[in-house]
Amino acid sequence: MRQARGVCLAVVVLGLVITGCGQRMLRGMQQVPADRVSVKAPADQAAVVFLRSARTGTTTSVWELRTPEENKFIGLLIDDTRLVYLTAPGRTRFMVVGLSANFLDAELQAGKTYQVAVIFGDSAQEHFRLRPLRPGEEAPAPIKACLDSCTWVENGERSQAWAREHANSIQRKKMQYLPMWESRPNRAVLLATDGR
Repeated sequence: MRQARGVCLAVVVLGLVITGCGQRMLRGMQQVPADRVSVKAPADQAAVVFLRSARTGTTTSVWELRTPEENKFIGLLIDDTRLVYLTAPGRTRFMVVGLSANFLDAELQAGKTYQVAVIFGDSAQEHFRLRPLRPGEEAPAPIKACLDSCTWVENGERSQAWAREHANSIQRKKMQYLPMWESRPNRAVLLATDGR
């Protein structure tokens, strides 16, 4: 009897440890069961699915810059995670921040769903970048796999607290890397026609 109680207690403790580790691994984001996720955009909004299959220990944060003054926190992405973000249609800009910052201009149409992958950049000044996924375009195998099976996440209190705590650092990276990005020719753009 005593041994059985010991085994039960060990199972409960192990379960708590695994759950706690899972929460830490998501950096404060909360896992969402796939059957609770809707990627369909409401008639008056656009939906953007951000996904990250890039494997590295660095956490990336994703932001919307609807105006030059505003940094609106979308969420944190780690390896093999994805999230759905609803926003107003029209012209906007997204930013991904890891060791550096990178950007993506977008023209969004109401009622449409868009897909954007967080991928490795080409240099230390572009540690990560945002890649639009276009209908009919063949995506690399890791991105296709992520579209099928990456963990869905959403913001929780801890991720929102992270965003508040790191707001000054995020702003510094935005100010440092945005002029370099804007000076580049042929920047990628998420087009209204990229929606599904």
